[in-house]
Amino acid sequence: MKHMSSFLFLFLSVFLLNSCTHTEKQIPRDIASIQATGRGMEGIWFLQGTSSTRGPYNGELELRKSNDGTYNVIRVITYINYFFDGLKVQEVWTGKAVATNDSVTISYDIRQGDFITKLGSEKRQPSDFRNPITVLSRFVVSPAGLASKFSDKKVSDYTEWITTRRDLEAKPLWTNERKNLDAKGPKIPLVVRGVIKAFKIDIGYDKDPLVKSYKDRPEFKDEQPYVVFDPTDFEFYRHNKDIIRLVNKVTDDISITESVVKRNAYAPTLDEKAKGYDRNTRDFHLNEAGMVSHAVLDESGRLVSYAPDGDSTLWTGMYLASQAMRYLHTNDTEALQNVRKSLQGLMTLIEITGNSKEFARTLAVYNPANPVPEKWHRGSGKYANLIWLEGGNNDMVKGILHGFLWAALVIPKTDTEIWNELRDKSKKLEGLRIIQEKEQNKPAALGLAAWINNDSSLKERYERSFNTVKNKIGTNFDTTFYWHGSADWSGINLSMVGDITDIMLADILGNTKVRDKMRERLMDAWVTYSPARRHLLTIGAYTFAYRHGTRGGHFRSESSDDKFQKSLAESVWGLREIPYPRPNLDVSIDHSLRPDWCMSPIPRLFWKSVKKPEPPIYYFYQGLYSYPVFELTAFSSGFLWKDQAFGFSEGHAKGVENAGVDYLYAYWLAKYAGISNVD
Repeated sequence: MKHMSSFLFLFLSVFLLNSCTHTEKQIPRDIASIQATGRGMEGIWFLQGTSSTRGPYNGELELRKSNDGTYNVIRVITYINYFFDGLKVQEVWTGKAVATNDSVTISYDIRQGDFITKLGSEKRQPSDFRNPITVLSRFVVSPAGLASKFSDKKVSDYTEWITTRRDLEAKPLWTNERKNLDAKGPKIPLVVRGVIKAFKIDIGYDKDPLVKSYKDRPEFKDEQPYVVFDPTDFEFYRHNKDIIRLVNKVTDDISITESVVKRNAYAPTLDEKAKGYDRNTRDFHLNEAGMVSHAVLDESGRLVSYAPDGDSTLWTGMYLASQAMRYLHTNDTEALQNVRKSLQGLMTLIEITGNSKEFARTLAVYNPANPVPEKWHRGSGKYANLIWLEGGNNDMVKGILHGFLWAALVIPKTDTEIWNELRDKSKKLEGLRIIQEKEQNKPAALGLAAWINNDSSLKERYERSFNTVKNKIGTNFDTTFYWHGSADWSGINLSMVGDITDIMLADILGNTKVRDKMRERLMDAWVTYSPARRHLLTIGAYTFAYRHGTRGGHFRSESSDDKFQKSLAESVWGLREIPYPRPNLDVSIDHSLRPDWCMSPIPRLFWKSVKKPEPPIYYFYQGLYSYPVFELTAFSSGFLWKDQAFGFSEGHAKGVENAGVDYLYAYWLAKYAGISNVD
């Protein structure tokens, strides 16, 4: 009905516009000769024009006949004197056209709002997202060719004309490649259905007015989640790095910003982005104590200070691993120096508390001009220049274990001082409270100490430790689940990091039985989450399990080699979608304002309703669409692989930049594994 109404509007517009003009006009010779060819207006026309806000432009207008008697239109124009952050700005509009003897009438539907709701002081209205603007352009004969004047009804007035024509190319000037990929997964068991239903009743989910407003949507009824995959303009940006392309949008600062982030994802090669993130993390995010931090920047992008990240221990361990893999791949001494610095930070976490059972969550430099914040403490002795955050927990200890492992792989034994400290700190891991309380961490702690210290007695204890944590390597320990878009997203990354540590240690220590069981566990996790296309998990599963021949019963019953190879080929898009640089903007995003967005019938993290006080209802909202990184998580995420896949809203305050450890870990892991299509 929408397309039919657009056609009707277009034909009525042609009728009304023609009824107000003279029927006899002198047609210029070049226009008349084109009409005489019998092809009418079909072809690609050279286009020139002027915008009231951005000045002159050049471009092309493609008119391609369609089966309904109209023309499919693609308008591509690039501004001559207008630039945004030094980049050219290009508009691509698509529409339908009707031609008469001496005129062409074109109708375009362009969006007023896409996903950014606020950028600085500029704001979109909710109606901007629901109501596209129909732009009507009528070309009539003029001395310069067919000319038109029109407005986008929001920002700019346009005057443009078309003159010479060339033949159509095999492919249109622009193609929309955006698609929704099925992310549903297996049928939900009845017992799980009962649990979900109980939680929904407890929080009043189905009675919530916003949730109820989506109950008649087909995807809501079918519990059908989608991953939105949009490779559109990837090839264009790789060959046109100096252009920002806006597609079917009103051209203003918000729309340009949306397009800039996509351009920054697709224009650089993966290697160029890795170089950028390696340099940026070293200079702006690895604080004086060696911990990954947020960067506080001034208006010129200069570093003002480091802002602590509460999850820094995990990110620092993964950053160290990325630099170790970088060193193994490139032999770059700078990468090795980054390993040394971040390892020193991880080792300090264990020592600075003064309590052999506790480790710090992160570190920062002590500033006597500022009071020590709540839950922070000042170090003593050689650590008096630092403050530390209490609360080292199960999640964070995995960063220490992972970091110690990768550091020991690459730091030369000739670095006597750092190796002596590493040996000492590795032996203290077992005594940490969280290792004692969470026995699944004990094998890694004992295994690291055994390997780093070359201690056979510790190795025996490492092997015996698996007898007391059978669930760690047995089928009963499988806590992975994915129910039609609902999962413990941060837990996926955490489990993968722990599994990689265990697999590598078991391999180093020659415990092939444990290694192979852990490889199967990692492959089982991949099978569970494969519908959601968690690209880092795919790369990790390939590196440490699949390429070693591991498949597993879960894999053989529910997946296949063809599916895995397809997923592996797709995983490169997980890297391509991440922009460099990270946007550092005062911005708000809300995809739920889009007319094609839909609420999920399954609450997000529904089991969290047992928390007291119970979270508000909006805490449980999630969508059925997982958007590309450059349309959501790139703007605000500190580590996108832990974020929920089906989120829809984010916000960020300008001045605080997130690190790029998520990109670096995935990129250097792919290089370490020798994945061939990482360009």
